[in-house]
Amino acid sequence: MDEAHDTGLPAPRVRAEEALNSLLARYEDRIRQHRRAAVPDAERLGQLAHEQQELLTDRDLLPELSEEQLLQVTAIYETRNEALDSTQPDAQ
Repeated sequence: MDEAHDTGLPAPRVRAEEALNSLLARYEDRIRQHRRAAVPDAERLGQLAHEQQELLTDRDLLPELSEEQLLQVTAIYETRNEALDSTQPDAQ
């Protein structure tokens, strides 16, 4: 963590955890939206739940990743966050 203080940027593990937590929150919100829909899309709901479960598994594996791997997964999580933001339903 000292490196994070020196550069002013979060350490790779912290950044990965933040991106993952943000992504998990978005998935939870999407799942909640689908459940509240007048005609829920069961297939999409199942897909979201499956992807969310994979992310929870990822969270358990973060401590085992190298710094380079953390940077890679952080980029993936941030890209997925942006993709979810860009497809946000109008109802929000």
